[in-house]
Amino acid sequence: MRRVLTILATILASAPVCGAEPIEIGSQRELFVDDFLLDRRAGVELRLQAPVPREVVMVYDAPWEGSGCCFATVFRDGPIIRKYYIAHDLTWNADGTKRVSRPTFACYAESRDGIRWVRPELGLFDYNGSKKNNIIWSGPKLDNFTPMKDPNPDCRPGEEYKAVGVALRSYELWAYKSADGLHWSPLVDKPILTRGRFDTQNNAFWDPLRKHYWCYIRDYHFDDIRDIRVATSNDFLTWTEPQKLHFPDAPDEQLYTNQVRPYYRAPHLFLGFPTRYIKRPWTPSSIKALPDPEHRQRRMTFKTNPIGRYGTALTDGLFMTSRDGRTFHRWDEAFLRPGPERRDNWVYGDCYQSLGLLETPATDPTAPPELSFYVGENHWKGPVRLRRYTVRIDGFVSLHARSRGECVTKPLVFHGKELTLNFSTSAAGYLRVELQDAGGQPLPEFTLADSDELFGDSLERVVTWKGKSNVAALAGQPVRVRFVMRDADLYSFRFQE
Repeated sequence: MRRVLTILATILASAPVCGAEPIEIGSQRELFVDDFLLDRRAGVELRLQAPVPREVVMVYDAPWEGSGCCFATVFRDGPIIRKYYIAHDLTWNADGTKRVSRPTFACYAESRDGIRWVRPELGLFDYNGSKKNNIIWSGPKLDNFTPMKDPNPDCRPGEEYKAVGVALRSYELWAYKSADGLHWSPLVDKPILTRGRFDTQNNAFWDPLRKHYWCYIRDYHFDDIRDIRVATSNDFLTWTEPQKLHFPDAPDEQLYTNQVRPYYRAPHLFLGFPTRYIKRPWTPSSIKALPDPEHRQRRMTFKTNPIGRYGTALTDGLFMTSRDGRTFHRWDEAFLRPGPERRDNWVYGDCYQSLGLLETPATDPTAPPELSFYVGENHWKGPVRLRRYTVRIDGFVSLHARSRGECVTKPLVFHGKELTLNFSTSAAGYLRVELQDAGGQPLPEFTLADSDELFGDSLERVVTWKGKSNVAALAGQPVRVRFVMRDADLYSFRFQE
C-alpha cells in the first residue's frame, strides 16, 4: 500500500497542470470543509471530525420549562454570553393521554464562561401568579423565537437586537425588536414572511460581507419532505421569496433546524448544523429494541391525536457548508450521533444543536481555546439536560493523511507576508509545503526540498523554507500550494500580513 501511495504521489506531482482561472483568497482564512480550492490529491481525504461531549451545563427543571425545551441560541455580547431558548413540555401520562400543560415561553439565561449559567429573575411575564422567572416572550401557541444582536451599521435605535418567531401552525414569520435583548415587541404589525411552514428554529442574521440580511426557514417539498429555504432582505422588513437550498452532492433527506451562520474566523464561509429527521418502522429488531419501548408505545398512541412518529422517528445532527449561502456541501455521515443507548435517548429530539459557536478556554489553561456549542438530551419524559460539546477551532473537517499523501491547490492569488497552518500530527508524522507557479512548477526557494518539516499540534504555525517565512514577493500573482503529509491533519491555512 505504501508503495502504491508513493507512486500515486509521484504521478500527481509530475502530472501536467491544465490552465485554471486563479481564485482570489486575499488574506482570508480557508478551511478544508470542501474541495473548492483543491485541484489534485493522492493519499489524502477530507475527513469529518467528531465533537467531544463535555459536562451538562443546565437542567431545564424550572416549573415553566419541561421535557420539550429546545432551540437554544447563544452569542457573546460584551462580557456576557446570552442564551435564548424555548421552554416547552412534551410529557405523556401513563395511559397515553397528553398531560395538561402550560403555555410555551421564550426564556433567557446568561453566562461568563459558557459553563456556569444563571436564569435571571426578569419580572417581565407572569407564571402561576409570579413574575420571578426568566421568561422574555410569550404568545398564543408560541413555537420558536430566535434572537440575534444586529451588527448592521445602519441599524435603527431601539432595534439593536432582533428576533424572528412564529406561533404553532400559523405559517407566518414575525419579526421582533429590542433595545436591550430582554424587552421585546413586534418590529412591525404584520408578518415578514408568509411562504413557508416555519415550525422549527428559523434563523435571521446580518451578513457584513454581502451587506444584507439572510433568513433560513423551514418548509416542505413533495408535501412531506422537510427542507430548508432562504430569503434575503436589505432592511429586515421586505424579503425575497424563500428559495429551497441546493445540495447537489447529498441525498434528499428530511431536515429540521438549519443553524446556518457565517464562520467568525472566515466569514465568507457559511457553516450549518441541520438536524436530520429519520422515519423508522416499529419492529422488534429496530425501534422496539431501543431504550424504554413502553414509553415509545405510549407516545405512538396517545388518544387525542394518534401520530405514531412520536415513538418511532429519530434525529441526528449533520454538518454543511456554503460559499454563496444557497448551494451547500452537506456531509451524509452524521456530525452528531445520539450516542450509547441510555434510558432517555435515541428519540425524536436528539442532537438538536444550539445556534451559535462560542470560543471558550480549554480546561488546561496552557492549551489553546476551543469552540463550544450545546445539545439538548433527555427529551419527552423528564427535564431536558443541556450538554456542552467542543470542537477544535477550525476543526470541523480535516485534510487527513494516514501514510504519505499530498494535494495541490488550484491557482490562488493571496495577499500577505507569511503562510500559517492549523494542523496536528503524530510524533512520527509531518507536514511540508511547496509553493508552485500557476503551471505547477516549484518556485525557487519555496520547493519541497527547501521546506522545513512541521510537526506538533498548533492552531497557527508559520511555514518556513530553510528558516525563512516571508512570501510577500509572491503576493498578487497566481500560486499553487502543495501540501505533503504523513499521519497528519490539516484544518485551515491563511496567508497573513
